[in-house]
Amino acid sequence: MLTGRPALATVLLCLVCLLALKPQPAAAAAAAIRCTRDIIKWVGELIKKTSDLQWLDCRLYTPTIQDYQQNCPSSTLKCFADEVKVLVKEWETVGVVGFRNLKLNIKLEILASRFNQTESECRQCELLKVQNATVFLEDLRSTLQIINTDFCR
Repeated sequence: MLTGRPALATVLLCLVCLLALKPQPAAAAAAAIRCTRDIIKWVGELIKKTSDLQWLDCRLYTPTIQDYQQNCPSSTLKCFADEVKVLVKEWETVGVVGFRNLKLNIKLEILASRFNQTESECRQCELLKVQNATVFLEDLRSTLQIINTDFCR
């Protein structure tokens, strides 16, 4: 049986090991607020609508998965949010209504704010490749799926 300092050291070591094994609620909560399952569903609805509106040929600055993965998640999502706003306005000019109520751009802006990032090394939205609405929305969905892979449990 251990007594004195060796016993105290053993108890402290066991305590540290137990604390390390305990799930970290703060980390789990931080990951959960970045989960985007509902947003992906809405993007899917927009993708369905784009097939009916191919003739409109709306062109949007389109971030890629690489933009997100190169330490630029916040600016990537902000760009998507700005361009979703443009897309909805374009559709409204030809009589397609109902998508403004989704407030998808606001949800993307909120999601972007949940990532800590310095903006200095990220590309400006206006410097990204311009794509049609279908490609834009598919890239948005792919980016959101990667976020879900990383943060939804």
